[in-house]
Amino acid sequence: MQSSKYYGFAGALALLCGVAQAAPSSVPASAPSPALAARLADFDGWVARRMAAQRIPGVTVGFSQGDVEWVKGYGHADLENRVPATASSSYRLASVTKPMTAVAILQLAEQGKVDLDAPVQTYVPYFPVKPFPVTVRQLLGHLGGIDAYRNSQVEQHFKEHKDTRQSIAVFEQFDLVAEPGTRFRYTSYGYNLLGAVIEGASGESYGGYMRRHVWGPLGMDTTVMDDPDAVIAHRVRGYRLAGTALKNSEFVDISSRFSAGGTRASVPDMLAFGRGVHEGKILSPASVAAMVQPMATRAGRLTHYGMGWEIPPAGGRYAIAHSGQQPETVTYLYSFPSRKLTLAVASNLERVNPEAFVQRLFEVVTGEPWQLHTYIADAGAQRAYQVAQGLFEEGRAYAERTDQAYADAAATRAAFAHIKQQALAPDATAARAYIETARHPAGGRVFLTAGASMAGALRRSGADLDTYSRGGALAFARDYILLSQGKASGTLPRFDPAFEQAIVTLAASWDGTAAIAWPQAPVSIAALDGQLRAAFHGQRAYPDFVPELLELAQASAARGDTEAALAAGRLAVALYPLSDGAHALQGLTLLRAGKTNDATAALRLSLARDPLGAASPAALNLEAYRLKGSGAVAPGMAVLQAAVSLHPRDANLHDSLAEFYVEQGLRPQAVEAYRQALQLDPSYPGAVGARAAIIRLR
Repeated sequence: MQSSKYYGFAGALALLCGVAQAAPSSVPASAPSPALAARLADFDGWVARRMAAQRIPGVTVGFSQGDVEWVKGYGHADLENRVPATASSSYRLASVTKPMTAVAILQLAEQGKVDLDAPVQTYVPYFPVKPFPVTVRQLLGHLGGIDAYRNSQVEQHFKEHKDTRQSIAVFEQFDLVAEPGTRFRYTSYGYNLLGAVIEGASGESYGGYMRRHVWGPLGMDTTVMDDPDAVIAHRVRGYRLAGTALKNSEFVDISSRFSAGGTRASVPDMLAFGRGVHEGKILSPASVAAMVQPMATRAGRLTHYGMGWEIPPAGGRYAIAHSGQQPETVTYLYSFPSRKLTLAVASNLERVNPEAFVQRLFEVVTGEPWQLHTYIADAGAQRAYQVAQGLFEEGRAYAERTDQAYADAAATRAAFAHIKQQALAPDATAARAYIETARHPAGGRVFLTAGASMAGALRRSGADLDTYSRGGALAFARDYILLSQGKASGTLPRFDPAFEQAIVTLAASWDGTAAIAWPQAPVSIAALDGQLRAAFHGQRAYPDFVPELLELAQASAARGDTEAALAAGRLAVALYPLSDGAHALQGLTLLRAGKTNDATAALRLSLARDPLGAASPAALNLEAYRLKGSGAVAPGMAVLQAAVSLHPRDANLHDSLAEFYVEQGLRPQAVEAYRQALQLDPSYPGAVGARAAIIRLR
């Protein structure tokens, strides 16, 4: 059947004013069902509120599933000239370019022109030989030891156009950050090398090859190499926030990121790419299967990245995705291959979170919650829930991908035995460590082995696995437990009786609270406080609204309502006292209110609950840059100062703090922070830039 496209209510209006690009005349327009149309109308309101809250000038978002494609632009592609954002708007794709590059490499591998396990110099002879071989396969998974930006003040601000050889020269003399295969290091430079591999193996320019073999065959007619001198139809203008004021983005020529993030396209082209991959239009089934398998380090740790695709946890669903961020743009492409569903978003405001648009649109299209966040109020049962969550995420996603068994009966029973003996062992510290590794090859992938078996047994019993999108891990584990208890002894593997009882008890509590939803319409913190405390009183399992409270606190702080932000933090801790995220939220709101000592105490509580959670170095660094991206540089600097006090030996935090000091004109403090970073780790990723900055700032 010929695919039909629908571009929002503005379908008729689009023909008059271009708010949304109408489908080609050869393709009949097809409206969504009345129920979906009503939900999409509500989505319009959600988008408007989100854009207003985050000062987003323009965004285009859409989905394709089966024969229906819906795309709509909101706001402005160009504020100065009042040009509306439409389905035709051409955004910088940034790192959404990477999966396209990966597809091209796999095409060449299918043709015998590229050996994935050959050293990169086989195809790029001018790239210097390193102490260890760097293979094409390792580059595809960011396991090649290639570093990322070392001197971001220079490398992320190029103004001049660069060809392939000049782009490789930027980093070719960098030392490897690790022996290839031993460490995941996300790097655009590695993908630039893959672009050079494409040119060396095909004899064509990167852009020429992509037009002939990837973009063209998929009908991606608007996808081009970004070029500031070229006339590109519907090119959007990019913006950034400076404080509360919108400013034009800094001009950066992104040709130096050509095959890692140097392209420009419309959202319909993003959808066409996702659809083309999961429909096997330009790759064999074997190549697609290889591309979407998460890679692992030599030590057996999954990277959650395949060949050009992120493999994210998605509520027990089989999904592949990639995000993009650079001057002028943020993008996100999400695909659910088994569902033939692809969603995409692009915005012209830097550093905004694009995933929120994809998540909300997914809920509109499917009627399913994006993620079920469940809070376990019983500290003694938290470990049981963590096991159930691991089994659910791994097992149901595998079952959505295929109906083939993952492991034989012996391996499956061994996985159940390992979970019983180690994940549920009396030694809580050892058990937590085991649970943390149980998803990985180093842990035998026992969650996948046992979870896939559970999903298969439930499916054979007649259960609809789609229902667990709403029931989540507790319903999934509870239903398997009841099924296994009802079978003859030995027919299905069983868990420890104490674990089974804990899950059944938690699931009963969850059955009574899962339907409680975060209000869609704005509501006061006081009203919310009363409603949620009453609903969750005495329950052992209930919805975790810490992410929503965090967003509420951030929005309140951004508009200067400090008391509302603090109230959100207090409510988070009152409802979720065992949550690291709740204490981190309270700490961050206190910090922004200038209550430094209380904030530090709250962040320490968060860290004690989960050292790798919301108060970890990476999480606090990310929050600081989120604030900086929204124009709140001083609050971001306060977050980094608190982070350094909590993690004094983290070189990257000192480096980030130095960067913030520079932005605030505090040159002596910046020099000292850079020196601290270098003293802690002379070879950390930003060391070269730090040394250059010290000389520049003296």
